[in-house]
Amino acid sequence: METNQLTPMPSQTPLAPRQTLAEWLVWLEQRNPNHIELGLDRVGAVWQALKQTHGWVLPTVVTVAGTNGKGSSVAMLEAIYIAEGLRVGAYTSPHLERFNERIRIQGIDIDDKSLISAMVLLHAEPGAQSLTYFEWATVCGLIIFAIAKLDVWLLEVGLGGRLDAVNILDADLALITNIGLDHQALLGADRAAIAKEKAGILRANQAAIYADPNPEPAVWAAATALNCPLWIRGKEFSLTQQKQGWCLNLESSQSCWPNPNLKGLMQIDNAAGVVALLQHPKNNRPVSRHAIEQGLQSAKIIGRYECFTHQSRLIILDVAHNQESVEALLENINLNNSLNDNHQRFAVFGALNDKPIQTMLSAAHPFFNGWFVGYLPSERSATVASIWAHLPEQACLGLRHETKIVSAYNRALAHSKAGDQIVVFGSFYTVSAIRHHLKQVGAHLV
Repeated sequence: METNQLTPMPSQTPLAPRQTLAEWLVWLEQRNPNHIELGLDRVGAVWQALKQTHGWVLPTVVTVAGTNGKGSSVAMLEAIYIAEGLRVGAYTSPHLERFNERIRIQGIDIDDKSLISAMVLLHAEPGAQSLTYFEWATVCGLIIFAIAKLDVWLLEVGLGGRLDAVNILDADLALITNIGLDHQALLGADRAAIAKEKAGILRANQAAIYADPNPEPAVWAAATALNCPLWIRGKEFSLTQQKQGWCLNLESSQSCWPNPNLKGLMQIDNAAGVVALLQHPKNNRPVSRHAIEQGLQSAKIIGRYECFTHQSRLIILDVAHNQESVEALLENINLNNSLNDNHQRFAVFGALNDKPIQTMLSAAHPFFNGWFVGYLPSERSATVASIWAHLPEQACLGLRHETKIVSAYNRALAHSKAGDQIVVFGSFYTVSAIRHHLKQVGAHLV
């Protein structure tokens, strides 16, 4: 199997006191992976020093921000550029099962040896010890991409945009997807404030797309102040859905495209943003129609509406963790996996305590015949009791005491019968734990 292995670092690089990737990750997690310290000064200084020392030259940089749809948009762009014959790196977060998932070259997760080499090099750089977990991961990704001499870097914003670590690079192309209410304690109380933070990835005279079906004026205002040629959905471009595909409408032209391989109407919204970006007149990395079609139809991403079969039940996994993404999940189920009259649908749910749990559950609880709730392997996990407090008494089919999320899934499996559906959602942590469990017990990906 092809691997993405980097050339070993120079022998004069001081060896850090960790040998295996597992040891590095233990060390990294001891630095508190949940700590968030927004700002670009620390990480920017470290990256600039590395870049100058090694003489790295950056290729086309594409930055993707938004509340929902970032990972899917990156996956589509990645598949399209690969279909065009370009060498592509993608940096995303968080990971579901392995840290390596955060850094991909040519669609393949980075290998352990290359990650260790990047961590050794970064460890030796003055100032690196002040970086947070996410900043450290980001710079490792940039190091790996720089050494691999790629044609395109795809960077997914982790949180916000303006002060996120990936924003130390100036985007040649910028894409802002759907904006919703999330991380309000850090980004602002309303959509306008959050949109302003997302707009921080925009740059003067560089191609940019804002693909939200309900665009927030703050993004347009930020682009205008920067002299950024931003295309906004509903203004410079629009989307028309058809039976067998969809059409992107520009001021003077229309182009029609196949539905993306990723399921759901929201994925068509994401695809429209991606194709609009590639057709923007300021795009310095044009691709062929054939590559776009092929990429849309081949893009894959784990944890987003993934379907497994386990003991004759359909298991649906989705990382939906805010109101908008939960509503999109329910819409997907209605479109793709309606129930027969004699079957039932059960929810397995766990969430972090800083998420809008009440609004998520208000949208979702009538959709299920019963709920099984568990806590997550994170210090930020919501308690089982706090989740039950937002559900009707009759919805409770699991235990009300603190139950691990895998135990909640096993109870849902035992309660259900062949032909029923079990929908697992609420957090990346929720899907990560259950996805790992399903692989261990031999469940089959549909």
